[in-house]
Amino acid sequence: MAINKTRTLSNFTAQKNALAALLAVKTAAGKITTINRDIDRKFRAEAGNVNELLAAIEAKFKRCEALYYTYFEDADHGVLTGNVTTLPVEVDCELIDSTSVINHFFSVNDRYSYKEIIDYNFQTFILTMASIYENLVLLSEIYLKKVIIYIRKPLSSPLHDYLEYLKLLISLGYRENDKLNQCMTTSAPFLNRYLIQINLLRNKFIHGFSINLESDAYNYYVKSMDTSLFTTRSADLLLQVFTKEVLDNTKIFAINLMTALEKSGKHHTKTIPA
Repeated sequence: MAINKTRTLSNFTAQKNALAALLAVKTAAGKITTINRDIDRKFRAEAGNVNELLAAIEAKFKRCEALYYTYFEDADHGVLTGNVTTLPVEVDCELIDSTSVINHFFSVNDRYSYKEIIDYNFQTFILTMASIYENLVLLSEIYLKKVIIYIRKPLSSPLHDYLEYLKLLISLGYRENDKLNQCMTTSAPFLNRYLIQINLLRNKFIHGFSINLESDAYNYYVKSMDTSLFTTRSADLLLQVFTKEVLDNTKIFAINLMTALEKSGKHHTKTIPA
């Protein structure tokens, strides 16, 4: 089955520019402190460091969009579950990125090869999403006084850990219900349900060997990692449904978080980290 389509990739230009402008103003006013940088240089509030991080977040998100539009949006569940009548599967996806036009094309006439393509790219999608969340934690720890304090530097700072630390600090009275927490509360319905699922998928891909996708002979599903969050083979675990939900809500969360970080430090009396 041949599919031709055109999709436009997202950008975080407004949010990136606002954060960069805030940093420039605070730097010029001498309102940058080293409190976070003294813990780890990766938290330094410097233009080069921040701009590189913001560019990475945007690039990774666009990569996830490209994967969704090319491989998941119109996934052929028939072929994925063993029906060969719609072979070959062909997708020609034109992606518009600002003034650039990128074509992603593939054609496959074997159901096993098609399944391998989908399985591999789903793994890439999950690992990239998990990386975006860690980058957003790092961004928060640059613009705001730290939430997570480690004795020994970890290899990563998952968003799930960040949220748990934030809740504890608020309950102890060390942090207020500020713009950061309000952002997290707004995104709670998505984060509470999907973050554990994504973390567990990430860990399974890195440390295990399963593809974490399964079939009921009619449809292709993301495997439920926690049955208290997702019923096995429920409609919201359908490959294209799950990946779209993650993509759409991650975009909203990233925009809201960047906006919250910018507003948190905007007042002329505030320093960075705020």
